Amino acid sequence: MKQLVFFLAIFFISANAIAQTETTQTPAPPLKDRIVGKWIYKGTEEFAVLTPADSTQKNDYVEITADGNYMMVTNGKEETGAYKLVADYKQIYFTSNSTKKTKMYTVKSSLNGKLVLDFQTPDLIHTKYQYEKAKQ
Repeated sequence: MKQLVFFLAIFFISANAIAQTETTQTPAPPLKDRIVGKWIYKGTEEFAVLTPADSTQKNDYVEITADGNYMMVTNGKEETGAYKLVADYKQIYFTSNSTKKTKMYTVKSSLNGKLVLDFQTPDLIHTKYQYEKAKQ
């Protein structure tokens, strides 16, 4: 009987404590505000295997500006162009100034200083590019 009373007391105290410690979370900023900035390349994930940046990728980054332009360095090769964000679907379309080709990425994560962009090849292979926000 003592154990039952003890258990019930702990249960009600815990439930009361949880109810009183409910925190109000501020909503995340809009997706556009979260992706704008300079992002340093950290690696890729394919088939659930994370591969960190190698020596040819140590200076790779993507910089997304608020005015709809971007600059990207991939394997040491620079590319500039314009981007279009479809926030409802978390898709970002990068259109290169030099090739005029467009690549579509899905924004998988854009919180806590990390950006993950998922690219799907025509043969349905997903590659997740992982970035960290550059220090100001």
